[in-house]
Amino acid sequence: MYRSLILVLCLFAFACAPNLTATSQTSTKDVELDAAIQQARDSLDVFIERIASPHRNRTLVAVKVRFFSPDGSSQDIWADGVTYTDDTFRGNMGDDIPALKLKIDEKITILRENIIDWMIVEDGKLIGGYTIRLAVQRMSPEEKERFLKTLDYSIDD
Repeated sequence: MYRSLILVLCLFAFACAPNLTATSQTSTKDVELDAAIQQARDSLDVFIERIASPHRNRTLVAVKVRFFSPDGSSQDIWADGVTYTDDTFRGNMGDDIPALKLKIDEKITILRENIIDWMIVEDGKLIGGYTIRLAVQRMSPEEKERFLKTLDYSIDD
């Protein structure tokens, strides 16, 4: 169930996000996306502290990871089941990346510098999820309504 939820999040986030593989000559800087990523990175220690303590109503722990292909393009994928021990993040791939020979559900080690967002769902509420929040802000009212109906948690400001 959570795997499909992550997939839905990815689809909506990709639909609302700019093309991250475009060259600087053809794209404009997305200041809002850069700010959301920076906010997530600046608060990554909060994520680490929160997941270090058990919470009986925690249903999801995930990070959005930027992967780089040999051709220089990038792809952002959510990894769930994230843990942090011995200064190392580990999680499960949320999608396939054939160019990197990575498959959905594959166990991976995640470098801190490649994390561009994080999310925790506790007590039915989203904590973190800065790029998700931005994607929701950018949706039309109809898209937002459909998207929010797919979630089993709320996104509060």
